[in-house]
Amino acid sequence: MTKAMNPYTFRGAFVALLVLALWSLAVLWLNMVTPSGALIQEIIFLGIVAVALWVLVPLYWKQIPWSYVAGICVIVFGFFGGTAVSALNHIFNFSVSAYNLVTITMHVIALAAVYFSYRSFKELPRVERKKVILGIGGIVLVVVVAGGVLLSSAGSIEEFMFKSTLHNTQRTLETMETIDEKIQYLVEEGNIPSLSACIVVDDSVVWANAYGEQPSLDTIYNIGSITKPFVATAVLQLYDQGLIDLDDDVNMYLPFSMRHPEYPDTPITIRMLLTHQSGLAHYTIQYHSFSKPEAILDWFEEYLGWDTITYDPRPSFAEFMEGYLTPGGPYYTPSVWASSRPGTEYSYSTPGYDTLGYIVERITNQPFPEYLQENIFEPLGMTSTVATSTDSPERQAKAYDMIWGVLMKTNVKVPLFHPQRIGGGGLRSTAPDLAQFMIAHMNKGKSNGFQLLNPETVELMHTRVIETSADIFMKWSGYGWILRDTEPWYFWGREFDIHGAQGHGGSDYGYKCSMYFVETEEGSYGFILMTNLSTLAKSDFRWFLTIYAALEEVLLQEASMME
Repeated sequence: MTKAMNPYTFRGAFVALLVLALWSLAVLWLNMVTPSGALIQEIIFLGIVAVALWVLVPLYWKQIPWSYVAGICVIVFGFFGGTAVSALNHIFNFSVSAYNLVTITMHVIALAAVYFSYRSFKELPRVERKKVILGIGGIVLVVVVAGGVLLSSAGSIEEFMFKSTLHNTQRTLETMETIDEKIQYLVEEGNIPSLSACIVVDDSVVWANAYGEQPSLDTIYNIGSITKPFVATAVLQLYDQGLIDLDDDVNMYLPFSMRHPEYPDTPITIRMLLTHQSGLAHYTIQYHSFSKPEAILDWFEEYLGWDTITYDPRPSFAEFMEGYLTPGGPYYTPSVWASSRPGTEYSYSTPGYDTLGYIVERITNQPFPEYLQENIFEPLGMTSTVATSTDSPERQAKAYDMIWGVLMKTNVKVPLFHPQRIGGGGLRSTAPDLAQFMIAHMNKGKSNGFQLLNPETVELMHTRVIETSADIFMKWSGYGWILRDTEPWYFWGREFDIHGAQGHGGSDYGYKCSMYFVETEEGSYGFILMTNLSTLAKSDFRWFLTIYAALEEVLLQEASMME
């Protein structure tokens, strides 16, 4: 005689499963309509799990014996399996937040569902193995069909996600009157730890403010590739002094040979390096590992699962580049070079700008950071701009990388670091300091009473050299300078009103920054934007458009009204 089923066991299994099923729908919707949502592949995964859970809910209610086995399989392989995959991929981390606490609670409820499902199956009358297999097979079929439907609809789902987040954010911003309200809203909506910004009109900073955990305009941020305009400015200063010609073969200044192995008879010139037309590719594992210190390389491996190379002892820049650029060299890889002939196509290259910084050192016979300090920072009154993370450490902005998904939403702290070379990136500054550099470029090379470059050289630096779509909103490349499209940019019905701007953006591990201005017949206006949040673990294009591009847009629109 079979023992009667304990009603509390049945209720426990049903309630736990129902809670998980309800949570799956709620978290799906939340992730689809918020800027800090999961990526499309995570949405599809959770969608498949949600379908399986909701198919099981009525079966649990009817106390179908085999459904409890199927429920255990769905929870173990779907719910806990997703957690395990996330952990193995180095993206499952924890910080205290309402979302994360609810997720942890769901894990506890999932364990309860497994326990009560097992108890329920054991207490019900035994069923033929054939029925169990057929029942589970039916659930598997439902999962496969659901997966196929969701995968085939991925484009439509992603379109909905983008449209909803873009338009919801835009509508909310339209209800706000002040710039502080708008920026504070975007900081909170985008989970940005700290932000510093200022607006420049003609030759003055007319507005500045800071937000978040470190709400001080004295906070120093890594400006990433905004370092490149400083490099280009330094090179063009030497050009103004007649110490170099832009069409000089770079081998005139290097202790190693720089030649594309497929085009050995084509000299690589300083102009080509400045305009990203040298044929040098961007980062490779070899270059990335050489140019970053061990602290950040260890972080890559621990949190992102990236491959790195340890150089012990670390070679000098000249030693590394000789072995890096030469086929058969100890650091060579074919991906060092782009496929194009030097001087013909745009190929963004941080190693190229590190090389330019090295050339400045060779010509001036002084370390590049010292050259910048003496010839750019001090004359412009940039007293808070430094080359390393150890300068004024108490003022450095803490760095974070976003790790947002269905199972966890966390900003993981990134260790402070500075690169082995200053050229391609790595300078650190404050918003008011960086504004002085932009003011010089907005005013024919003059800022704080100092002529940074000859007016005609500034014009040359800002000239459209080559058309490219290498970066979002980018239209042309100048000499270490980005020129955005002069027409509005549209994405899924959303118009981005940041056209006609010029300057440069910068991203590094834990930071994202912008420096752009617009020239008009009446004058010029622009903005500086600094944040301490990057998107390395997840290249989150939706967050970039919904939050970061919206911040740029707010600042540029406000600047145009202050002109």
